[in-house]
Amino acid sequence: MANNRINDTGNVFLESITDFNNVSASTMVQSNCMSITFINKGDTIITVNSLELAVNETIEIAQPNTFIDRTQYQVSFASGGVNNNCLVIRILPKNQS
Repeated sequence: MANNRINDTGNVFLESITDFNNVSASTMVQSNCMSITFINKGDTIITVNSLELAVNETIEIAQPNTFIDRTQYQVSFASGGVNNNCLVIRILPKNQS
């Protein structure tokens, strides 16, 4: 299996990379990953697919085993903020980077 390693227990491990992206304007974020985290680092409420995150609040969406999340996430910012900043962290299979 390319890009896979099997240890002595028979478990299969995919190689992965971590991707960091600061979002400062409303946009669509394509996941294509095993795990995605949204951290509100700004000074106003952000909305991720209708879920509101207060300042410094975090949501992580992780897939079980080796599943890949193909969701498109809409990130938007409430009006009135001066510092719009959402840190998006994705764990991607190495062959998807």
